[in-house]
Amino acid sequence: MTDFFDLPEESFSKQRTGSTKKVDPNVYDPDPNAYNGSYKSVFRFVPYMFDKSKTKYTKYTAKFWNPLTKESLIVDCPSNVDKPSIIWTLDSVIRSLKKEEPELHKEMSDLFSRWSTNHSAVYIKKDPQRPDLEGTIKIFKFRNQIDMLIDQLVNPEELDGLSTSKKVNPYHLLEGKDLLCVVGKKTKEFRDWSKCKFMDEVTPLVFKIDDTLVQVKNDEKSVKLVSEFLTNNTPKMDEYFHQEWTEDTYDRVAAAIVATVQHKEILEMVLQKSKDTRMNDLIRSKMTTRGTVKVSTAPVNDELEFKSTTPKAEPTTKTSVNELVSSDDSDDEYDSLFKDL
Repeated sequence: MTDFFDLPEESFSKQRTGSTKKVDPNVYDPDPNAYNGSYKSVFRFVPYMFDKSKTKYTKYTAKFWNPLTKESLIVDCPSNVDKPSIIWTLDSVIRSLKKEEPELHKEMSDLFSRWSTNHSAVYIKKDPQRPDLEGTIKIFKFRNQIDMLIDQLVNPEELDGLSTSKKVNPYHLLEGKDLLCVVGKKTKEFRDWSKCKFMDEVTPLVFKIDDTLVQVKNDEKSVKLVSEFLTNNTPKMDEYFHQEWTEDTYDRVAAAIVATVQHKEILEMVLQKSKDTRMNDLIRSKMTTRGTVKVSTAPVNDELEFKSTTPKAEPTTKTSVNELVSSDDSDDEYDSLFKDL
C-alpha cells in the first residue's frame, strides 16, 4: 500500500483589459477584494491523481502590449516544454537593462512581462467566506510567496551542513500539512500573502464524504477510498498546461515583438542572442516589410544560453496511521485560528 503515497520526485519545489473578469468554477480564488479586504481559509494540497508528475505544475506565461494595435497578447512561453524561446531571451535582455538603463528598462517592462504560475489541486477544509466550497477540490493558482512556503518545507535550511528542521512534503496524504491561508490587499491590484503559513503539526488528510469525516491511513481500504474520492472530485488541469503555438500565434508574437521593441539596437541584441531560428526569421521578414532597418546577423560573444529549470523534489515519507477515523465532528478547531487573525 505504501507505493500509493509515492509521488515523482520531479513534481515539487525549485526548480493578467477592461472586460469583466471571467470566473473559472474549477479555480480556488481567495479574493480579499470581495470580502472587505481579507480572506481566511484552511486547505490541503493534494496529489493530482490523473498525472502525479504534474501535482505541482509550473509554467511561464508572457504578455505583450502592442502600442500600434492597442491590443494585448498573452501566450505560454516555449521554455515550458524545453524549446528555444525568444520570449525567454527578450525577458533576459530587458532584465539586463535595469541597472544601466533604468528608464529604458521601465519603458519596455510596461509593454512586456514574463512570469511563472504554479497550479495544484487543493482540498478546501474550512472557508467561512464560501462555506459551499468546504469539502470540495479546486485548482489553486499561486506564485512566489506560496511557492516559497512549500520550498521551505521540502528543502529546509541547513546550518553548518545540518538541516534545521525535518523535511515535509505538504502534498503527502499521510504526513503533509494543512495551509492556513490569510490573504490581504497589498494594493488595488496585488494581494498580500505574507500571513499564510503551514500548520505546525504533520497530519494525515481528513476529507468529507457527505457528512462523514474520513481520515486517510495506510491500508487497502483507505487507499481505495481516498483514491476514488480524489479521482472523482478533482478538476482536470489540461487547460492550464502549456498551450502549443499555432501558425497564428507565431505571426502575432512576431508582430508584437516588432511593435514592442522599438529600439532597433535592443531588437538586434535579442535576435542575435535568440536560438529560436523560426521566430528570428519571421521577425526579420516583418521588419523588412515595414521598412525597418534590417538587423545584423553577426554573432555576439556573450550569447545567452537557453536553460530550462529542472524542479527539485522532496521524496515522500512512507508511514502508517493507527486507525481510520469516521465521525460527524466538524472542522471547528480552525475557528479559533481565524479569530486571532
